[in-house]
Amino acid sequence: MKLKKYGLLLGLALSAILVLGACGKKNAQASQGKVKLSINYYNGAISKAAMANTKEHFSNYQLQFKQVPSNEDFDTKLKASFGSKAAPDITAINNNIEDYLPYKTKFVNLTKYGTKALGKNYVTWKWDSTFADADYQIAMPIDIGPKALMFNVANFEKAGLPTDPKAVSESIKTEEDYMKAAAQMKEKANLPMFLSAVALFEDREQKMTKGIFEGGKLTLGDGQLKEAWDFAVQAYQKGYTLGIKAGGADNANAQQKGLYSAMNKASWAIADLEENGTKPGTWLIAKAPGQPSNTGGSYLAVLKTTSHPKEAAEVVRYLTNEKNQRANFKELSLFPTHKAVYDDAFMKTTNKLFGDEQYNPYFVDAANAMKYKKSDPRSGTVQRIFEDQMQLIQDQNKNPDQAWADAIKKAKTID
Repeated sequence: MKLKKYGLLLGLALSAILVLGACGKKNAQASQGKVKLSINYYNGAISKAAMANTKEHFSNYQLQFKQVPSNEDFDTKLKASFGSKAAPDITAINNNIEDYLPYKTKFVNLTKYGTKALGKNYVTWKWDSTFADADYQIAMPIDIGPKALMFNVANFEKAGLPTDPKAVSESIKTEEDYMKAAAQMKEKANLPMFLSAVALFEDREQKMTKGIFEGGKLTLGDGQLKEAWDFAVQAYQKGYTLGIKAGGADNANAQQKGLYSAMNKASWAIADLEENGTKPGTWLIAKAPGQPSNTGGSYLAVLKTTSHPKEAAEVVRYLTNEKNQRANFKELSLFPTHKAVYDDAFMKTTNKLFGDEQYNPYFVDAANAMKYKKSDPRSGTVQRIFEDQMQLIQDQNKNPDQAWADAIKKAKTID
C-alpha cells in the first residue's frame, strides 16, 4: 500500500511539474513575443507623464526609456552608433537637426508610416525642419523655444521705463528701442540691461533671417552676423552688460538680486527662474524686440537599425501628439509644437512668478511668425568661433576689430 501511495504521489507531482513547466514556457513565449523598443532621451526632453501615457497606450509593447547625458558627447555617440546593434530604436535629437539631415539614410523615413498628413497640426517651420528632402522625414518635433522679453520690474521702474507688459511691448519694439532702453537703464538706475555681450550676441544670431552659408559658400548672413556682432560690442563698450556667463550659480544670484534687467528667453526659462529662487513679481514677460526667434527644441527619430520600424514610428507619433505635448508643458515648461495645444486655456496660462499675467500669447505669436531657414551643418561650428571671440572681448577686453578678424580667418578654414 505504501508503494502504491508513494507511486500515486510521485505521479501527481510529476504532472504538476509538467503543467507548471508548460505554463512557464507559455508565459515566456508571450513575453518574448512582445515588441521591445529602446528609447534614448536626455533630461528635460520628455516628461514622466508622457512616458507613462505611452507605456499605458502601448501596453502590448515593452518600452525601455533610457536617460542619457545631453553633453557634448551626445551627438558623437549617436552618430557612432549608426549601424550598430547597440543603437536605440528611438532617439531624441536636440535642436541641431540640420547636423543629421545629411545622414537621412541612417533614419527611418517616417512618411512611410503616415506622418506627412500630420503636418497641418504642427508649427510650420518646425515641421519643415524635420525633412531631409520633400519626401524623407527623419524625425517628429517634440517642442520649440520661441522667445519673449523677460524684464526685471524693479529695475525698469528705477529707470523710468514702463513696467506693464503691454506697455513694455509697445515701447521696446525694435533692436534700436532695446539699446535706447539700455542707455536709460544705465543713466537713470546705474544698472546693466543685459547679462553679457556673449548672451546678447547669441540672441541676435538667432534672429538672423539669412544663413551663415548660402549655396555652400560662407556668407555670414550677408552682413547680418556683423550687425549682431556690432550690437553686442556696442552694449559691452557702453557698460550695458553685467559680464557673467549664462547658467550656473552666478546667473541665478544675478536673477534673484536683479543685477541685470532684461533677457530674451524661451518659455522653458520660466522653470529656470523658479529653480533659481526668484521671488514672485520680480520678473514679468513682454514681446521680444526685433525679429521673432527660437532657441532649443527637440525631436524624436527612429534609427534604421530597428527591427520594428512600424511600431517605433507609432510610438514616436504618439509621444509627440497633443496629449503628451500638454503633459510636457505642464511638467517641464516645454513649449508645444502641436497647434491644437494653443487653445483658450493655454493662452490664459498663469504662473505664480508672474502673478495674473497671461504671457503665452507672446510665445505663440513668436512661434507662428517664424519662417524655416535651412541651415548648413557647418553653421554651428562657425557661430561658436565668433562666440568664442566675443567671450575674449568680454573676459579679456580683446580688441573687437582684432577679434572679428581672427574669427573670420578661422571661419574660412571650416570645410
